[in-house]
Amino acid sequence: MTKPKRTTAAELLAKLEQDPVWVEQRRQREEKRRLEEEEDAREEAPVVQELRAAGAQVSSVWDLVNTRASYPELLPLLVDQLQRPYPDGVREGIARALAVPEATFAWPLLVRLYRQEPAGQVKNALALAVGNAADAKELEELIALTRDSQLGESRMLLLFGLDRSRDPRALRALRELATDPDLKKEIRFILRCRERKQRRQRARKMTN
Repeated sequence: MTKPKRTTAAELLAKLEQDPVWVEQRRQREEKRRLEEEEDAREEAPVVQELRAAGAQVSSVWDLVNTRASYPELLPLLVDQLQRPYPDGVREGIARALAVPEATFAWPLLVRLYRQEPAGQVKNALALAVGNAADAKELEELIALTRDSQLGESRMLLLFGLDRSRDPRALRALRELATDPDLKKEIRFILRCRERKQRRQRARKMTN
């Protein structure tokens, strides 16, 4: 029995292009996306202008989030911009750009803003910034923040700071928090990764 011929993606697209309803829906989607992109650009224009004036070659603050290069000279500017009344999408991008170890100088401010922020993407971005900016002297406070259930599921992003630390207190805190309903899944993953790494290190020592 001859199998029916399958419609290729190109053939399906060509067929859709003949459908005026589909074509109009696509046009509306594209127009909506264009307007949203223009609105986003207008909202973050002041941040972008400040960054460019400081020498950064960016068209969006998210360019910093996505780069592998470090930008310590821009961090004080970003800290200042974070405290301004931008829309949530812009504030999220600024907070994400501050999620680097070099932002440790702004730790008290980041913690205060994180505590004050209502649940949502901005709070998550601030949690990421707090976790990444924490160093050894902030470890106890980072642990206390991670234990504070009132901060909700955003605490999962604080775990990056504990996982990065080699201080025994960080590992103890991870084990103690392994039953926390908001954190247990992520902590199990972190602990498994640590155990695998330790096994590989032991195996290398035995073969040397």
